[in-house]
Amino acid sequence: MAMRKTQNITERQYDDYVAGLRKLIADSVSPFENDTPAKKRERIERCNDPLEFIKTYMPHYARTDFAPCHAEWCEIADQPGLNFIGAPRDHAKTTIVTVGLRIYRICKQLRKYIMLGSNIHDQAKRFTVKIKVELEDNPRLRHDYGDVIAKTRTWGDDFFLTKGGTLVEALGRGDQWRGKSHGPYRPDDIGLDDLEDNSTVKSPTVTKSIVEFIQGEVLGCLEGDCSATMVGNVFHGKSAISQMIAMEDEETGLPLYTSKVYDAIVDEENKITLWPARWPWDKLMRKMKLVTKRIFNREFRNKSTEEDSPFPEDTATYFDRIQVVERQLIFATAVDPSATATEKSDFRAVVTWGFDRESMIFRCMHAWIKRRSIGEMFAAAYAQNEQYPGRCPIEENMLKDFLHEAIQNYAREVGHYLPWAPLHHGSQANKIARIVGTCEYLWEHKKMQFERRHSDQKTLVDQFVYINNNTVNDDGPDASEMAISFLQKGSGIRVADCYPEFAEARA
Repeated sequence: MAMRKTQNITERQYDDYVAGLRKLIADSVSPFENDTPAKKRERIERCNDPLEFIKTYMPHYARTDFAPCHAEWCEIADQPGLNFIGAPRDHAKTTIVTVGLRIYRICKQLRKYIMLGSNIHDQAKRFTVKIKVELEDNPRLRHDYGDVIAKTRTWGDDFFLTKGGTLVEALGRGDQWRGKSHGPYRPDDIGLDDLEDNSTVKSPTVTKSIVEFIQGEVLGCLEGDCSATMVGNVFHGKSAISQMIAMEDEETGLPLYTSKVYDAIVDEENKITLWPARWPWDKLMRKMKLVTKRIFNREFRNKSTEEDSPFPEDTATYFDRIQVVERQLIFATAVDPSATATEKSDFRAVVTWGFDRESMIFRCMHAWIKRRSIGEMFAAAYAQNEQYPGRCPIEENMLKDFLHEAIQNYAREVGHYLPWAPLHHGSQANKIARIVGTCEYLWEHKKMQFERRHSDQKTLVDQFVYINNNTVNDDGPDASEMAISFLQKGSGIRVADCYPEFAEARA
């Protein structure tokens, strides 16, 4: 079993948090006055809508009018399968979807086994105890749904069973998810909230583990025709929620999961916001000035880029293969080997670039970026050079003797050498500076182009985007820089020649 992650919070702090929840209910929720059986029946019938239910029974969560997006969130969360709601910061996504909607489902006996998941167990427990305290202390809920929400012998802050038969459980990513059941029932409602943050998204490895956790652990324990819904802010282009929203069905090309991403600004020209009652235009603009536009776009508009990357993903340029069919291209296939092919080693990279002298554009023709044997790397290099003939720059840092022996052995095996051009570069820091110096301007001005869904070019683009992140391999960009630099020198051109306006500005 995976080790449970815990939050650095004292018992006193947690007790104060729960006491605060109880005080909020005591101060905000009064019993129904002059109630009658007829009024109760009418009220219960009227509250078959989740938002009306929240307004009626939990007025402390409805201090301002709801927005149309809030109703949409409840509808999305009812869709079978995996759903994603990308909502702006401070727009009540947790209040409505994670807490309010689940209390509605418990009271209406619409679910048998609700799981609420978060990055760590203690954070998930904050959601479940919020629900539990409402069931215990809210006089309106107790009046109309007392028999359903009453306590049973199973009644903890992170694991409780109502008298109506609904089990609610809090889990962190480190907890055991598979094999869960409540009598004959498997989980039929999973909510994911606060599953990632600024620290997790900085590591592609952690982000990948979150994606695999959702697709494996979460969906693996869900009843087939039921729903799992993740709410979050799309605060980073490489976040798990962002990646999963972008996933497509391999056969149809349609979105793999139900999702919708919301912008706090609906209509900038007419000054319309997503939640006018909570965030009228003037108030939202004051918020933007307070936090800066970049942070505002990330937190409130779900517009994010890899911070400080010289190769922003949203400015990557792509071409269609038909565009180069009749073009005269000069090719170079660059190879960046690694010492071993163990799990902890770098990827090996073989990347072919073609240079169009007429348009002054470099196009990636093929990218092979894998953890494979030295023989498989050479096989890729030979295959790419056969299709795109040209010189083959190869990095020989710290591998000179081993590399040239391997080159000779493979050449003996296949009967010929490739037109190798060995290169020796400096340190890791110099490597990044070299890659950025050669490629940043070309990237920015669309003189470096990639082909979608071709070879390992998606991996190559990702490695460029994360070039400043030392947890991400940079073998693809390194090989690309070698090929592009070689093509420039071989053609007698400079970076400035690719964009004449640059040369004029420097004059």
